[in-house]
Amino acid sequence: MDRVEGQILRRLLLKPATFWQLIREQDGHLARYVEVLEDLTRRGLIRSEGGSISLTSRGREVAQEEGLSPLESVACPTCEGKTVVLQGRFKEVLEEFQEIARHRPQAIAEYDQGYVDAGSTVSRVALMYQRGDLENKDIFLIGDDDLTSIAMALTGMTGRITVLEVDERLVDFINENAGRRGWKNLAAYKYDVRRPLPPEFRAAYDTFLIDPVETLPGISLFLYRCAESLKGKGSAGYFGLTHLEASRDKWYRIQKLILEMNFVITDIIHDFHEYELEREGFVAKNYPLVTRAFERLPVPDINWYTSNFFRLEAVAQPRVPEEAHVPWGRELYFDEEAYATLP
Repeated sequence: MDRVEGQILRRLLLKPATFWQLIREQDGHLARYVEVLEDLTRRGLIRSEGGSISLTSRGREVAQEEGLSPLESVACPTCEGKTVVLQGRFKEVLEEFQEIARHRPQAIAEYDQGYVDAGSTVSRVALMYQRGDLENKDIFLIGDDDLTSIAMALTGMTGRITVLEVDERLVDFINENAGRRGWKNLAAYKYDVRRPLPPEFRAAYDTFLIDPVETLPGISLFLYRCAESLKGKGSAGYFGLTHLEASRDKWYRIQKLILEMNFVITDIIHDFHEYELEREGFVAKNYPLVTRAFERLPVPDINWYTSNFFRLEAVAQPRVPEEAHVPWGRELYFDEEAYATLP
């Protein structure tokens, strides 16, 4: 039995679920997930009624024949699988950050924006602290719609924090908050990742953090720019990557690139980030997930879009290949696996 099929069937053995809830319980990219649901429906193993998907009697028989049992939750109930708990200073940071983030600009599809929840943002910072990549470190970010730079500054632990951001609204928001709070170590600048990295940002930072687009040309470009920013061996990098818009074949190519750039992957934390995407607006727009689904989709009932958190470490001076092609159009953001990205 296919891996994704088995994951869906064991979740439905527990109880019926919505289309959106099932996404959280399987490892396939969204194109594969939709394909499996269509196939299970065609074979008479599942049915959908009133927005709820359940097993048929035949589906239950097949699941039992395959030796499947109802899915049990074994994730840590305290950290929810993130490996860090927001306590002490980080609990205070979360409270302050939530107040600041309430006033940030709305996400826009033009730049493929979508915010992670406040807990995920501050947990990123806590993990960086735990791994020794925050205190007295100079930190570099390309793109910061999640405002992780502000959460970092709230800790009072870091060295210089530099944000390069294409959205001028976010540049202004970050700089205004830095000025209001007297943070001399935080500055944001307007920058398009398709442009070469300015010389003043090269070989100047200990740690980078990005939440890049997930096309191969896009994520490669983000990693190249960040690698250029690092001081050298022992520097670290963090980024998010989904399995929803990045198949395992794409993961293989990304990881191969990472190794070729003189990085090793030290950590991958599954479903670390939870995104607060629009709900009614999502099903009303022309997203491929909506237009290619096996049925008309109900409004999401949960935050269904998640991503994994990677930590990299340079084992030698980061190596940046010569760029053969820099994408300037929507190809930077959109490929055949981009089911939750507007074409």
